[in-house]
Amino acid sequence: MRGLGAAITLPALEAMMPRGVGLRLGSEARPALLSAEAAPTRVAYLFFPNGVQPAAWTPTVAADGSWIPSATLAPLADLRAKVAVFTGLRHKNAEANGDGPGDHARSAACFLTGAQPKKTAGDDICAGRSIDQAIADDLEVQALGGKNRIGATRLRSLELGSEPAMTAGNCDSGYSCAYSANISWKSESLPNGKETDPRAAFERIFGRTSEPPEARAARLRSRRSILDGAVEEARRLGTIVGRDDRARLDEYLDGVRDLERRLDTDALASLDEGELPEFEGGPYDLARRVDLLGEVLALAFRTDSTRVATLMLANEGSNRPYREIGVSAGHHDVSHHGGDAEKLAHFAAINRYQVERFAAFLRALEKTREHGRSLLDSTVVLYGSAITDGNRHNHDDLPILVAGGRVQGAGRVVRCESGTPLCNLHVGIAQAAGARIERFGDSTGVIGV
Repeated sequence: MRGLGAAITLPALEAMMPRGVGLRLGSEARPALLSAEAAPTRVAYLFFPNGVQPAAWTPTVAADGSWIPSATLAPLADLRAKVAVFTGLRHKNAEANGDGPGDHARSAACFLTGAQPKKTAGDDICAGRSIDQAIADDLEVQALGGKNRIGATRLRSLELGSEPAMTAGNCDSGYSCAYSANISWKSESLPNGKETDPRAAFERIFGRTSEPPEARAARLRSRRSILDGAVEEARRLGTIVGRDDRARLDEYLDGVRDLERRLDTDALASLDEGELPEFEGGPYDLARRVDLLGEVLALAFRTDSTRVATLMLANEGSNRPYREIGVSAGHHDVSHHGGDAEKLAHFAAINRYQVERFAAFLRALEKTREHGRSLLDSTVVLYGSAITDGNRHNHDDLPILVAGGRVQGAGRVVRCESGTPLCNLHVGIAQAAGARIERFGDSTGVIGV
């Protein structure tokens, strides 16, 4: 349903079922059928830079195999039943392999591609197609083939991040900034870039057409929604459908408008300071920016605007200070702690702060309902980095978490044989999403999820 240049996709309703099917199934079976049809598996990849402080990251394993949160993972305590902790995974192509320094660039470039990036600071960049794009490509082919509509979404994929994408410059020992600032690669020479403004990301998932900054400012001041026409039409639909459908519509539309209002509040704050809310970021601090991006991503999944997404908490090698948690030194600087007690404490605090952002995203999925079920139950989320110890720059035994209501090993530590390619897990997640992928990168098998 269309509004001011934007469209809203409705949730699956009983009224949309073929005539007579609902009557034949009965009232108790109808929601179950809707849930099965309306809940394809979504996939999200969340990346954090500069590795971890392993002693603070590694959880304790209980006698029954469940994991007990470490200091860094403590924000996940109430969610751990839906989070698996992986050990033993490696990205060998993030290692030097004769190319010398540049571990940060290789970390981001290899994270979802499994490929060793070409060492260049020029325009001849070369990495590999990333797993999110391989999944999106396969789902799109299946949808176009007409056998099912598993990939028929408005956006084939969605790329988000807290810091801008870059495509030029030397960011790490002779490696292009394109490697450090992007984890999603459409092809080996074409990074996807990412959206960093939560309000712009919100508008994109609803197909908002371009709008001059002055017109956007006027609309924000008038408190008009980009979905005004669509919401009114949807509410009219609510008067002619059944009670259960009406409740679904109300819950859905209220959630969309609530998020838009909160985004508008921040954009208006920027206007009050005499700035047009185009980017870079308005008044958001990092936590608010990332958390809002996570909520927008959850909404993109809820509206079935996309089923594949990436979110970079920061660019690899980022040296941003985290004054909001008392760390005035740069992130990259404290990751090279050299055993200094203060730097170790600051590095661990940043790691925990990042895990808090991951936990906030999981809660955004958990609180979003689809016919009585959590959106997290139909989503697989990988959270991790391709650097382990930020001080050593190693790329084995990577810090990897996988979350979701149906993830095998959720609530437990999944011990993989030391040196197992992370790409084995990428293949398993791809297959869980319905993609027909048997091998990827340097995979040697499949880790099922």
